Amino acid sequence: MTLFSGCNKDEVIVKFDEKTFIEQKKLWHLSNTKDYEYRLLASGYDYYYGKIIVKNGSFNNDIILHENSHSVVSGFSNYSTIDLVYEIIEEMFNSRNNGTKKTDFYYTEIFVEYDKINHIPIKINYKYYCSPNLAVDGTFDYTITNFNKLN
Repeated sequence: MTLFSGCNKDEVIVKFDEKTFIEQKKLWHLSNTKDYEYRLLASGYDYYYGKIIVKNGSFNNDIILHENSHSVVSGFSNYSTIDLVYEIIEEMFNSRNNGTKKTDFYYTEIFVEYDKINHIPIKINYKYYCSPNLAVDGTFDYTITNFNKLN
């Protein structure tokens, strides 16, 4: 049996607004913002809450804002610059969409909300299917706030 233009019913189709993603990513790159800071909250099995400082487009430092937080370097380096945030979202979508077989765990949607002034993702949620008897440990929810250009 086939579903959606010949795709196998056992293949994963991840819901994702790729058009808006591409638009916002392009506008972010055109802004050429290289020095900035933001707060990142990553909640799930591993936890991070801190302020990330980016200089000349590269991660410079982070300030932990909660005592139970991992450091961004040890657990959340893919979220240590806005460029990397865009890269990891794209990688997660491309590696899990079309052709991936349904298993006991798979992504069903990657939801992203954007700050359309600064062209950055501000909420990222990786939604998934998990079979009833499977325990899943992971961090699937990310929020970026207090974005501030430094120059």
